[in-house]
Amino acid sequence: MARPGERNQRTFIKLALGGLIGFVLLIFLIWGGYHLYTVVESRHLARRAAAYLSGGDLKQSALSARRALQMDPSCVAAVRILAEVAERANDRSAMGWRSKAIELEPRSIADMLAFVNCLVQFNDVATAEKMLRTLDEKTQQMAEFHAAAGRLAEAKKNMSEAELHWAEAVKLEPENKSYQLKLGLVLLRIDNGAKRESGLVILEKLRSDDKQRAEATRALILDGVAHRMSGTKLAEMARELQGYPEATFSDRLLYLDFLRQLRDPLFTARLTEIEKEAANHPANLAALISWMNANGMSLLAIDFTHTLSLDVATKWPAPMAIAEAYGKLGDWQELERLLKSKDWGEFDFLRHAYLARGLREGGRPVLAEREWALAQKGTADQAQLLSVLSRTISGWGWERESADLLWLLSKHPETQWEALQALYQWYASSGDTPGLYRVLTRLNELAPADRRLQNNLAQLRLLLNADVDRARKVAAEIYAKEPSNPSYASTYAFALYIKGDADEGLRIMNGFTESQLRDPSLAAYYGILLAAAGEKEKARKYLTVAASGKLLPEEKALVAKAEGSLK
Repeated sequence: MARPGERNQRTFIKLALGGLIGFVLLIFLIWGGYHLYTVVESRHLARRAAAYLSGGDLKQSALSARRALQMDPSCVAAVRILAEVAERANDRSAMGWRSKAIELEPRSIADMLAFVNCLVQFNDVATAEKMLRTLDEKTQQMAEFHAAAGRLAEAKKNMSEAELHWAEAVKLEPENKSYQLKLGLVLLRIDNGAKRESGLVILEKLRSDDKQRAEATRALILDGVAHRMSGTKLAEMARELQGYPEATFSDRLLYLDFLRQLRDPLFTARLTEIEKEAANHPANLAALISWMNANGMSLLAIDFTHTLSLDVATKWPAPMAIAEAYGKLGDWQELERLLKSKDWGEFDFLRHAYLARGLREGGRPVLAEREWALAQKGTADQAQLLSVLSRTISGWGWERESADLLWLLSKHPETQWEALQALYQWYASSGDTPGLYRVLTRLNELAPADRRLQNNLAQLRLLLNADVDRARKVAAEIYAKEPSNPSYASTYAFALYIKGDADEGLRIMNGFTESQLRDPSLAAYYGILLAAAGEKEKARKYLTVAASGKLLPEEKALVAKAEGSLK
């Protein structure tokens, strides 16, 4: 029988333990309740952010999404919304948010494909390509995969590949009108009459769809301009386009442009209306002045700016458009007066660029160089700002400066592909073979599986006598994979010619049609091989065709040598 003291002690221990357990349970209940509250509230804020986003209010959407993340850092819905907000604002932080979403849900195919699309948007083509290759076979059968692959192919300027992917996406989801739109747009960009007609049919049908009609109509207008369709018909489509509720200020300028081209009596009245509409919106004002600059109305644009208040005329981006107007008129003294002692804020590097132009044109090169150095320094080596500066000077004839900026852009993942493509075109047009070799080496590093790039690099190596053994090996491998490709065949045939086996090279080239061989770039190599084989008359014919094309200096030298051997 327990003593009273022992019973009291056990009772006290039980009460103490019970109280401790109850306290712990209370803590867990409070913690669990708070955790549940944060999760529920975070989801509520994410839904609110989505609602703001659908309404086009990016600022409120971002604020709500950020509050959701503060309450629950694992709220993937909020992360996705922040990624989309950044994408709409063309902000590179979108890539970080897309990557974060994948960290939170590693198995989400939708997030992976969204990341690929985001990478393409910001021109990180190499990373996008690598990521697509990691996706499994099941994912590669999805319409969304082909849509992402189609966008990537477009970024690489490979319209044939883009067509295949968009066609497959439409096949897998025939009711998805946005996929139909993309297919129609790609078909218009392929140099094939039948495919263009198919694209026109698709886009014309989409003009009856409220969500696709604006973009479809714009594409039809631009295609009509490129193919010299009736101005009256195009103006009618432009009139319809600017009447859509979703029409932009640019659409109104497009209609105005057709009125100007047709010398329509409505032009003057419509221009006055648009001037009034643009006067209180800096972005629209800049767009209008830029349009006037592009259409030989810079003096009229400057007169118009004199009617504006100083507050409106100095709000970005209007100052740059006004500076461009003075540049168009060649009024360098007034341009310098306009820009000196001003501050364009984060875009002050552009003010230095325009001032450099004014000083250079005004005959003061030393001061101009100083301003140009300040312009470059002002970009802080940021890809987005370098791109703006590059586009700004693109029409000034500053070739050296443009090339320097493109090489700087080639160091940034998000701009390197586009920059290198631009450099390739520039060096090709100027006949700079070493420059082309440098660019192709970089491009081949970014896209090592691209046979076209491999072939072009092998060809340049053969022409420049640089790493010839490797060039021969690559040329042979590519030809073995696609023997029906005339460009690949000519590179391999040239490699055989350099090795001393001109007969085998000629045998390969003889397998192509007359129309294929009359392409100047192919005719050059065919003529060289014919000359080496002693077929003089036939060689003269193709060497003459080659002379009519745009050849590299090394190719011209080979053609001249072959012509000399025929005498």
